[in-house]
Amino acid sequence: MNTYKVAGHCCAFLALAVSGLLHSAVDTPTRQVEQSTQQQAVEIQQQIQQLDVQRQADFQEWRQLRRQTLLLEAHNERQADWNRRLQEQITSLEEQLISLDATREALEPLLQQMVERLEAFIQHDLPFRQDERLFRVRELKNLLQRVDVSHAEKFRHLLSAWHIEVEQGRSLEISREFIHLQPNDEPERLTLLRMGRIGLYYLSEDQQRAGYWSATDQAWLPLGRSARQEVIKGLGLAEQRGLPEFLTLPLSVPLRVAAEEASQ
Repeated sequence: MNTYKVAGHCCAFLALAVSGLLHSAVDTPTRQVEQSTQQQAVEIQQQIQQLDVQRQADFQEWRQLRRQTLLLEAHNERQADWNRRLQEQITSLEEQLISLDATREALEPLLQQMVERLEAFIQHDLPFRQDERLFRVRELKNLLQRVDVSHAEKFRHLLSAWHIEVEQGRSLEISREFIHLQPNDEPERLTLLRMGRIGLYYLSEDQQRAGYWSATDQAWLPLGRSARQEVIKGLGLAEQRGLPEFLTLPLSVPLRVAAEEASQ
């Protein structure tokens, strides 16, 4: 009888042990799956947060670019209106050319005033082709002093000079000039990129240095590496080596100032 009880207890103990082992074998993979699932959930949440931060950064960058684009479009509209009004004035003056014989006494001061305004405009404008442009002014001044040239001829040359200045405000142009980057430095041969009258940039001959003219500081300021690449890209566009695209560059003339000048 005691032998049967001992055998019964042993069987029960073995059954419990086997049950515990089976439960442990089943429970271990379950915990591993839960831990793996929790880890994946954490990683997914981190990825979602990173995507949200990137989305916010992209949205802010888009807003900034959109704002700059709208400002440029507004300035271009004002510049076009300024050019239109200037063209109307030139057309009106050309029409008055017919009646010059009746206004000879008033014409001389008018011509002199227009030359002086042209000279002042060039001196306060972006410093591109200044020697050439100021030489044109000096030629006009000498022409006005000549008594063997008719008033109509003087007026024609003066209007031609103004036409040239108007057209330069609409063009994307490359020129190579000797520039004093600092007042006391020797002049250096540089490649200039001009975008109308809102941007003037330089690139050294080795393409390792670039900068732009700041109307606010009345000085040439250096540009960083990324902006230097934008200048190189702009030079390619000006030489028609690529498709038109947006250039991320600082403006030589603040849009507010440019807009005020265009509205005057």
